[in-house]
Amino acid sequence: MPPQALAALATLLAFTPHGNRIDLRLDHGSAELVWITDSTFRFRRVLEGPLAPAAAPPAAPQDEREALDLRIEEDPAAVRVRSRLLEVSLRKRGLLVTVRGPGTTPGATAGETLMADLSEPQLSSRGVDWERRAPAGGPFYGLGTRTDAAFDLRGQSVRAENPLLLSTGGYGEYHTGSGPFVFDFTAPGRYRVEAPAVDYYFFYGPTPKRIFEESHGVRGTTAMGPAATGAFASWSTLQSSLLRLVHAAISGMDQTLLSLAPYAGGPPELLERARQVASLVPGGAAHDPSGARGWGAKLASFLQVYEVETRDRGFPLWHPLPFQFPADPECARHADEFLLGDEMLIAPIYQPGNRRSVYLPPGLWTNLETNAATSGRRTIDVETASLPVFAHNGTIVPLDAEGEMELHYFPTLAAEFFLLEREIGEWTQVHAAPATDVFRLEIEARKARDYQWVVHHVERPAEVSFGKRRFGPAASMERLEPGAWFWDARLGNLHIRLHAAAGEDAILNVAW
Repeated sequence: MPPQALAALATLLAFTPHGNRIDLRLDHGSAELVWITDSTFRFRRVLEGPLAPAAAPPAAPQDEREALDLRIEEDPAAVRVRSRLLEVSLRKRGLLVTVRGPGTTPGATAGETLMADLSEPQLSSRGVDWERRAPAGGPFYGLGTRTDAAFDLRGQSVRAENPLLLSTGGYGEYHTGSGPFVFDFTAPGRYRVEAPAVDYYFFYGPTPKRIFEESHGVRGTTAMGPAATGAFASWSTLQSSLLRLVHAAISGMDQTLLSLAPYAGGPPELLERARQVASLVPGGAAHDPSGARGWGAKLASFLQVYEVETRDRGFPLWHPLPFQFPADPECARHADEFLLGDEMLIAPIYQPGNRRSVYLPPGLWTNLETNAATSGRRTIDVETASLPVFAHNGTIVPLDAEGEMELHYFPTLAAEFFLLEREIGEWTQVHAAPATDVFRLEIEARKARDYQWVVHHVERPAEVSFGKRRFGPAASMERLEPGAWFWDARLGNLHIRLHAAAGEDAILNVAW
């Protein structure tokens, strides 16, 4: 009997729990289900013989995992294992895996199906392959660097550079091993996985950010190769490099610097656009002989904060639009723009002529060059020689300036930001929010520094106070000193300068 037939006849005979690990005894072959958290598990199976010992995940060693409260039920057709958030059903005939999310009604033991095997693993030229159900209308993202203008993988067969797959159904899966991996989404309602073995992690979100946190907790981060391709750069290579970096981000891969060497001999406009992109990753100036330029020169403090988030939570520095706004389906069509952290939408220009269209996701967005505010869920045209940058309503954007830190606040939603004081290993916290008929601007300083608050889109204030002291108005921006304010009537922005001492809670109240 050929191996393919043997695999199709595999039957689950018994199971044995060992804490978070459940051994599955088959009539031939072996399998195990190992829970990492209530929302993450690892499933392994071989078609013949015993399983080899599994190496512990690098970020969650076996002896450090907390014991979970797992419930196991059995009936003639299946074994079901329930954590606090998931139900994994193992069909006895063929050991097909079905995963359901948490119930949404009181007393429900499981909710909708998230993932379901449609066929048993079969031996193939790449190792094994099997089919899964694809949720109707649900796009898939990830699987490594690509140059597609959109994120959705449906209709494609993808050789995965990094086998982290995100489903808009609320889960992610990561397949271990050195590959090759192929994910085929060409058939409606299903997708096929070709892998060296049946060995994968399942991460329940339901949001992309939560999926990334769960994934980072067991597998750490994955590096990618250089974004630029070829010895001679062009506008097309700049576009493809940008798309590769954004697709790498949605695939859970570390970003690398965009090498500027191929652009050095190109047109000045092309070199400047490449510099703008290269300045948006930590250390980008190191690969630019002219140093940090323009917008990138103001981002050192901002970027080092998000370096920590990448290290601790696994989030990419560049937040692809579906990562930040998973509920807006239009975001999946725009892989040529991204959010820098949570605060700023970046839309690099990668064609000659200083023009491009920009999709603005939900919310209110302020163009930081013109100060124009535009509501989201629409596409606009921009024309500029600068890097198009838009700040999201309800955020604080810190920018390094000569001799001070600028704190740009975009009301009326409350906002906060944490500045890393690397030399002392502490965090300065800044907060801004409307409070009845005043704005409250607060700096919990851990380091002495001069600050300038820039509150966008407000009327001229009647009073600005710091404790019992009133700040006076300055005659112009050029005359604005610490302890004073200036209202820019043309832009509708309020500028306030102050000095915050180390350990001081500097609270400003702005009244109208």
